[in-house]
Amino acid sequence: MSLEKFLKDFLIFQIKQKLDKIKQEIKRFDNPPPDLVILSYGIVIGYMDIVTEKEISSERINRWKELIYAKNKLIIIIPKEEKLKIMEILWKEGIAEKVSIGTYEVNISLP
Repeated sequence: MSLEKFLKDFLIFQIKQKLDKIKQEIKRFDNPPPDLVILSYGIVIGYMDIVTEKEISSERINRWKELIYAKNKLIIIIPKEEKLKIMEILWKEGIAEKVSIGTYEVNISLP
């Protein structure tokens, strides 16, 4: 299993734990991107895409545009250190104000 796949699976697990507390569920999308569909009582309320550093591509951005222009809510989860770079790309594409951004960071503290 690649490190990126492991990281995505871990993040999906953590997101699922948080959304279960507010009575929302997530399902993996059959054909990513996006990675997840957010449901509330069986109704689709949005999509979530978890992005690692190497996954930003024009194909992915075009898929985000399709979702946004179809009036869907899109949440993008990105590495904290890549936020500025990805926000610049979103502004250039004209979709930054229509996307919700979440970040993740892996911290390991050793004595």
